[in-house]
Amino acid sequence: MVAYTDSLGINKGSIALGASYTNRYSVMEYTIDFAKIAAARTAAGATALAATDTLVLATLPKGSLILGGMVKLLKAEGAAGTIDLGITGSLTLFANDFDCNTTVNTIVAGTTAAGLTADTNVVMTVNSNSMDACRVMLSIVVVDVLANPGSIPNVT
Repeated sequence: MVAYTDSLGINKGSIALGASYTNRYSVMEYTIDFAKIAAARTAAGATALAATDTLVLATLPKGSLILGGMVKLLKAEGAAGTIDLGITGSLTLFANDFDCNTTVNTIVAGTTAAGLTADTNVVMTVNSNSMDACRVMLSIVVVDVLANPGSIPNVT
């Protein structure tokens, strides 16, 4: 297994949540386009993703509370292939063996909450070789609990 942290074919964004003291809920969305990832890796002379490899998709800040996540298939792979989606320490938090060759618009929901005590990577594990066609949307509901406590005055 190789753990990739590069951004070839993925826009990871930054380690931050939306700045709003009145609405501290954020929906973080990541489109995982295997065709773009494969093309970018090939163009850079990088090794293609293979079974058991992991890829960091983003990093969520310390003090965040993940309420849950959903995975939706936008385009089928065309051949057998599955992925796991989660976070460091819980690699299948959002999806375990998500079928990338099933009916388009299939949705799987991971509803387990996770409090982040450190900056934490959102990761994908590839369970099959030669994934180069499917497209998946990962949506995560995150609450900014401790990272940015806002302007509520301390009553003493």
